[in-house]
Amino acid sequence: MSKIDKIMPYVFPLIIIGIFILYYLVNPLCNHFPIQCPWRLLTNTQCPACGFQRALHALMHGEFQKALSYNYLFILFIPYAIMAIISTWYNYHHVFDKLNKFVYHHYTLRCYVVIYFGWWIIRNILNI
Repeated sequence: MSKIDKIMPYVFPLIIIGIFILYYLVNPLCNHFPIQCPWRLLTNTQCPACGFQRALHALMHGEFQKALSYNYLFILFIPYAIMAIISTWYNYHHVFDKLNKFVYHHYTLRCYVVIYFGWWIIRNILNI
């Protein structure tokens, strides 16, 4: 096990907590927010992840309906990301082997990719 593999289970939660604090305190709708979607700036169309920052901010403030309205893919992304993180970095005694097999199974990944790109097309056609 490399040094990075040993420290990441401790460092990663600190990074996540820092991101949560940032998105709790800073509203991405403000004009001075530094992180903007480069795809939207270049093409004036929405990428599949457009709205994730606003959705995270709304979710941190308990506004679930508003978070969902910013990006419907958010509802699938969060559980999948949590499962991927747990099954990858916290699988010390192979407790999460089944979860790991599910998350990284080629059918799961293919479904996620199809949903991701399908959402990209649908949201721009329907202007969601």
